[in-house]
Amino acid sequence: MDTVELKTKFDLDTPIGFIGLGAMGAPMARHLARQGYKLFVNDFNRAAVDSVVACGAQAMASAREVADQCSIVLLCLPSLPAIRDVVFGDAGVAEGSAVRVVVDFSTTGSNFAREVAEALSARNIALLDSPITGNVKTAGNGTLGIMCSGPRAAYDCVAAVMATLASATVLYLGDESGKAQTLKLLNNLLSATGMASTCEAFILGVKGGLAPRRMLEIINSGDASTSASRNKFGRSVLPRRFDFGARMAITAKDISLSVEEAQSRGVPMWVAQAVQQIWKFASTQGGYDRDGTSLITYLEPWAGIEVSSAGEEPSCRLSCPEPAHRPLVLICGQASVRELTDRLVASGFVCQQDEDDPHLIRLGSPHPSQVTLTLLGVAETESESSIAGRVREVARDGAVVVNMCAMAVSKAVGIKALLGSELPYCDALHAGTHREIVAGDGVIIVGGEAVAIQAAGHAIATLCRDAFEIGATVGAAHLMLHIHTTLFATLLAVTSEAYVAGAKAGLAPEQMAKIMGIETGRNAASSRILPGEVATRNFNYGFSLAEVLARLTTATDEARQLGVTTWIFDKVRGIYGLVQACTRPTDDVTTIAVQYERWAGVELRSAGSDNGRPE
Repeated sequence: MDTVELKTKFDLDTPIGFIGLGAMGAPMARHLARQGYKLFVNDFNRAAVDSVVACGAQAMASAREVADQCSIVLLCLPSLPAIRDVVFGDAGVAEGSAVRVVVDFSTTGSNFAREVAEALSARNIALLDSPITGNVKTAGNGTLGIMCSGPRAAYDCVAAVMATLASATVLYLGDESGKAQTLKLLNNLLSATGMASTCEAFILGVKGGLAPRRMLEIINSGDASTSASRNKFGRSVLPRRFDFGARMAITAKDISLSVEEAQSRGVPMWVAQAVQQIWKFASTQGGYDRDGTSLITYLEPWAGIEVSSAGEEPSCRLSCPEPAHRPLVLICGQASVRELTDRLVASGFVCQQDEDDPHLIRLGSPHPSQVTLTLLGVAETESESSIAGRVREVARDGAVVVNMCAMAVSKAVGIKALLGSELPYCDALHAGTHREIVAGDGVIIVGGEAVAIQAAGHAIATLCRDAFEIGATVGAAHLMLHIHTTLFATLLAVTSEAYVAGAKAGLAPEQMAKIMGIETGRNAASSRILPGEVATRNFNYGFSLAEVLARLTTATDEARQLGVTTWIFDKVRGIYGLVQACTRPTDDVTTIAVQYERWAGVELRSAGSDNGRPE
């Protein structure tokens, strides 16, 4: 019986085999059994088998017995040796009399998938390499994502089963075996990078005095969030439970496979290599069988701290108070004066500038009190004493100082010290792009004296979508901003590596975005920026290379001063420095992907895109 005949006869009474009832396989099999499929299962773990039998499945003594009963056999196994044994070993699937289609949900790499496909084809059995993306919960409720490659007739035969397991996404990538494995490995690389880099971020922040739960809320509010910060840190890392459900050894294996495969195609994987080293180090230092969320415990000793928070805490979102009747002096970068002025005017402030200095703008509040707000633009190289002196010149009686200019923590502390106690002070730093500032969108990170935050709160609220208070310490907001940008920059770089590696393997940007945008590999770069700015050739995210590199440099300098080892962030800083040297500092940060394209000799381009690439 061939696969075309199977397709026309498939229904819920068609026997299906499922071998491999581990952390993901068991809930998948239980879901199929509960949906009424006629399921035959096999695994050495008797308790896992019993849990599926309780849902209506039938247990078999060996893989071959499953393949003697079922024309379709599903595999979900933890390692390449396990797959070889189950498929080709004594009493293996390949010896079965009924099997015609093998669906491998395992993560194996493209070379292994092609090897198995060729060996099975010689026995008139089709292989569909069909790795999954999701977690234990989505495995059990039919909301996985599945990417699949292999013979079309075989895919048509099992499409209904795939849809039952993966209502989120089933993505068929064509006849070429191994393509789905490439995409899965790249998705896993993004997930693993999210965990490792977020560990570095929290270690740096906590060593610098930041509260981890506040850090987490701020990270998840913007473009630095990952599946690690959204799903794992709050539940498993900060409470020190380390129980999310994925073994470190499997993650380490997947990263190594992805790096090796991409490099074999000529793609430089600099960030991925650093991530690979981190996971391999932890795995060999006792983490092999531990949960992947315990990765942070192998990095904390390098900084001499522990990142922990026992339970949930109140939101650190800043409420919008009534306008305070105190004049405000807002320190900002010279390049931001016009953007902030436009936004404040759009929200009702009235421009009252009399001076000829374009870096000094006075505005009147739209409220009856007509509180004066002064924007003071400062140069990046201007000293603390110069900034403090200029503030004193423009500050009116009872004024409050708000520092909106990104700078080193020590510089902000120095400015406050020079201003003294008579001028209440806070930091309020916009974490978003220039477009978001003008639109009153994005997030502002606030820190400093409560009286200053209270006085400036209403004005701050007009400049953003959300504002979050990181703490009362002067300079804390600056450290948080630099950590946030560094996380974003890391994710953008590794996602550029992943997309370019995928393009080199023949994957289209749209295909990659469908899988990388589900959850495990989802970040702003994978779900929005690479497909929306790079593949369309727009390159207009809204930050320049120079701005991102400056914050990266400040963050890694702060780490050194605090005695924190930032293995990944240091590598990312070097990459951005190299890319800036090869291009222009004013280029949009998304052009980092163009440099990867040049190194790899491939171009990311979505269907219908006709814009040119930057010179």
